[in-house]
Amino acid sequence: MEPGNPAPRNVPTTGGSPAGDPDQRTAAGPTSTESGLSRLIPRPRRGHQPVPPATEPPRQTLEVIFTGPNSLGAIRLLFAWIVLLLHGLALSGHHTPALGRHEYDAVALDGFFAISGLLVTRSATRLTIRRFLRHRALRILPGFWVCLLVVAFVLAPMGWWHVHGSLRDYPITGAHGALRYVTDNALVRMRFYDIAGTPQGTFFPAPGTGMPLAWDGSLWSLWWEVQCYVGITLLAVVGLLRRRPVLAIGAIALGLSIIEAFGPPGTLPARFSADMARFTLNFLAGTLMCLYAERIPLSGRIATIAGAVFVGSFYLQDQPLISALPLAYLCVYLGVRLPLRRLGARHDLSYGLYIYGFPIQQLAAVYGLHHAGLIAYLPVTVAATVACATASWFAVEAPALRRKSPRPRRPDAADRSRRGLHRRGRQRAAPAVPEPAPVANAARAATEGP
Repeated sequence: MEPGNPAPRNVPTTGGSPAGDPDQRTAAGPTSTESGLSRLIPRPRRGHQPVPPATEPPRQTLEVIFTGPNSLGAIRLLFAWIVLLLHGLALSGHHTPALGRHEYDAVALDGFFAISGLLVTRSATRLTIRRFLRHRALRILPGFWVCLLVVAFVLAPMGWWHVHGSLRDYPITGAHGALRYVTDNALVRMRFYDIAGTPQGTFFPAPGTGMPLAWDGSLWSLWWEVQCYVGITLLAVVGLLRRRPVLAIGAIALGLSIIEAFGPPGTLPARFSADMARFTLNFLAGTLMCLYAERIPLSGRIATIAGAVFVGSFYLQDQPLISALPLAYLCVYLGVRLPLRRLGARHDLSYGLYIYGFPIQQLAAVYGLHHAGLIAYLPVTVAATVACATASWFAVEAPALRRKSPRPRRPDAADRSRRGLHRRGRQRAAPAVPEPAPVANAARAATEGP
């Protein structure tokens, strides 16, 4: 139609639109001005809504580790097995495998601290200080105390009997006696590791290392774990358990660790040791993964880069300076991706494997089981350790953990009667109110949490 020509008169204008209603277009017949191309385009049926364009799924972040089942229990169990098997090699006089400058059991211990930083920080942000400390104490202390008793009054006497032929002179009291072994070490910080100069005839400690004679050398790291708990508690009390303050603290810890590693001796106080730098960095890396979980993407590419950096860190003397964050990210990523969610979810034997493996392997060395070779030494010590860890879980750890949230007192008959009378009186006095919708109840439960 040329500009300036009048509009044709035979075009219907129903509803203010030149096209009008589809039924009216059909009735118009030949008088309609639709082009031939427009007639070929199918029209949506009445009441049919056009399909919206496909949208990209929301980006997954590390926060999914907290929203459903995960494989962190399986990863911790894997770390415990690595420590158990490699300690078995060392305590039986064999060479332990390593990559670069570091052995795998040391890195497994770093992984324990990274996962602990993630989960403990999550707990600290959701619980009151009193309840948080109660949970931490119930997780660490009962199993630790029973382990001290087992070493002092079961395993060490067995070693003493094998060497001396009787238990007549076994030292119950004294400076390094069995009772002092339990009482002096009861607050997790190990004051001494031997009992009256035993065990004897073992490969640990190796000559020239300066390490103390020990029945259970694995217990040394628990003190650092407890100090990390104390640090998180202090941050929560003063209100600094938040993203930016913890990020600043992590940067300061990294700077101090670099000074400790490369600076001249005596620059920092003697209390700031290489172990403090190592465990602080790994624990804070897990803390940062927790606090920034909703902002850090769950990405296979990032996991690949983190894995490459982590493997490269084995060739550095001060590995945690660059391995802490990659290791923490890999733990969370694998905790989401690995299909091992049921392994270690209900029955967590990792703690028991860690604290009982060392003394059982030392006792096996006292009895000379290593002379039969690894084909006998490892299966026997592993089986005994699994038995002790299972007994520790079912008899000590699980009952203690059930006391985290004790069951409410069951009401007696008088309480039930009073509640019934009160409920009936309230129903007579108040008008009938419909029950809330199940969806609303579910949403409220999800918001409030356990």
